[in-house]
Amino acid sequence: MALTLVVDDPIAIYSGMVPGFVAGQYARHELEIDVRRLAARAGARLIEARALRVDPRRRQLELEGHPTLTYDLASLDVGSSVAGLELPGVREHALSTRPMVRFVRRMHELIDRARVRLPGRPFRAVVVGAGAGGVELGLCLERRLAREGAGPVEMSLLEAGTRILAGAPSGLVRRVQQVAAARGIRLSCGARVQAVEPGQLRLEGDQTLPFEALLWVTGAVGVALVRDSELPQDERGFVRVRSTFEVVGHDGLLAVGDCATFEAFPDLPKAGVHAVRSGRVLDHNLRARLRGERLRAYRPQRDFLTLLNLGDGTALGAKWGISFRGRWAMRWKDHLDRRFVEAFQ
Repeated sequence: MALTLVVDDPIAIYSGMVPGFVAGQYARHELEIDVRRLAARAGARLIEARALRVDPRRRQLELEGHPTLTYDLASLDVGSSVAGLELPGVREHALSTRPMVRFVRRMHELIDRARVRLPGRPFRAVVVGAGAGGVELGLCLERRLAREGAGPVEMSLLEAGTRILAGAPSGLVRRVQQVAAARGIRLSCGARVQAVEPGQLRLEGDQTLPFEALLWVTGAVGVALVRDSELPQDERGFVRVRSTFEVVGHDGLLAVGDCATFEAFPDLPKAGVHAVRSGRVLDHNLRARLRGERLRAYRPQRDFLTLLNLGDGTALGAKWGISFRGRWAMRWKDHLDRRFVEAFQ
């Protein structure tokens, strides 16, 4: 049996520590995972190339600049993209959180711009998307800019929906609102971006919002690999899978993590906890498929711990509908994150 791993970048970024990196709490190497070393330890052949298309009937994977791969059994774990990248000016003027490697590598450019601006002139940063990722990044970036910038900071978080942190407990939402108010951060719901121009957002209703830095942290959508392949997909471009991670209609192909949507749980959030907990079941099912044994179903937990880094040494959290805040919560988050990523480093 030959095991092959295909990646478009040999460095993987642990997303759970990215807000802390933005806040200046972690160095870049602390959240990076060297995929080359992992592949070598597993005895896997590593191909560094962008996957373009999957042909599940021929069981082939088309790669950029590399011969097509034929497989007997394959698993897709290609993550997600962010919504709205097709809007005018977004790709040119916004810093998107996907791909994560590019986002991390470009963050120093943003911080450098804040350091060299004219003293006394406010540095206007806008985050589009106020889900958990947008809120956490916005709060962490505000603290970093306030600490390292040359003058005042004006931070705005824009959300197209009716509330921030959709689906989160109301207590957690109120705590975020209190933190934002204390820091002078503007939270705007129902704010829909129509286009991005140099230094300016154009919103519905002919409103404009100037910026020096723009972070694009909108909801998840499927990646081009999935959209360009003849795979069963939902309306957002995610691969439809059974509870065993098998792609519907294609038993030799599995998909896991943010790129997939369970038929049995179509509204399951794209949360890292599910991707992590899927690992053991995926490992079992790949081996079981090779042996002709019965596959195991993944049963997502109904509630999971949420921890949001506030960038000031404290964290907000929620579990079972109860919210909390403190330095102890940040120490807890730091311990969990470091323990996870160090296992792969």
